[in-house]
Amino acid sequence: MIFEAAGSEGAEAQEAWDQLSRRYWPAIYAYIRSTGRDVEDAADLTQGFVCDVLLGRRLFAVADPRRGRFRTLLLTALKNYLTERHRYDTRKKRSPRGDSSANGDGPKLLELDRESPSVVARSHSPTPDAAFDTQWAVALVHRILDGVRAECVREELAAHWTVFERRVVRPMLTGEPPIDYSVLVDRLDLKDAAQAANMMITVKRRFARAMYAEIGRTVKDPDEIEEEISSLMRALQRTEGRP
Repeated sequence: MIFEAAGSEGAEAQEAWDQLSRRYWPAIYAYIRSTGRDVEDAADLTQGFVCDVLLGRRLFAVADPRRGRFRTLLLTALKNYLTERHRYDTRKKRSPRGDSSANGDGPKLLELDRESPSVVARSHSPTPDAAFDTQWAVALVHRILDGVRAECVREELAAHWTVFERRVVRPMLTGEPPIDYSVLVDRLDLKDAAQAANMMITVKRRFARAMYAEIGRTVKDPDEIEEEISSLMRALQRTEGRP
């Protein structure tokens, strides 16, 4: 997808750019919010970074898998951008008639859905870097879960999904205790707890396969998948409140 976004100016490149921007903006926004900016400032800076750096400076074009993960490059570029913005804002305060073409004042190309369930309002993340990693993990897991949920609905396994959601998903993302199997048996009119457990295992296996496939697309070496999953799960442990 990154190579598509960097490779040409056609419709496929634009579609790839749009998908990548929407994939990464929650982590960008979470980092900026964790630096102490308020909601509106964080949204404006996120827009500015996406427009000026991802698009204007074609950050996707300089990505090189041999030099590490793209999100590491992205985080470094974000830190540099915020430093530039701080310097510009400081100069602007000293000289109100200064250059009006500041970074971030360009067209708003990305609509930020700050009410999206994949956006973490608060977390236990002690630093902005940790907030970035946590939000990346949450957004990735939500993307995988959306695919698994849609698959279950298509295959008429809605009850299976409900068991998995109440036993695994919500405890994982919100910290709420899993619902007892006996409650789910009554609520879903199932035979017994064993049936409910088997339904949960069925969807859990689908989720695991989907996670491996998704993460496999983001690493160069298949041997890195397990390491990346471990890193993702550690980041998820820092979430609280909303999923």
